[in-house]
Amino acid sequence: AQVGTFDTELAEEFFRALADNARMNLHIWQQYGRNTHHLLEAAFKAFGRALAQAASKDARRAGDLPSTKGTL
Repeated sequence: AQVGTFDTELAEEFFRALADNARMNLHIWQQYGRNTHHLLEAAFKAFGRALAQAASKDARRAGDLPSTKGTL
């Protein structure tokens, strides 16, 4: 099946290659649903939102250097 010109069979490979090359952990779970278009739309939208949040500055930590020191 295809969504536009995107072959839906390549979605898993796309996210796997992205995670491997970006050297990031990426977990996408399909909790329910059957419509491939909606499942892929939700996966890409959730990934985009998570990436935007991870890459943005946290206003609550203004002036602090981003670090895990003292938290592990």
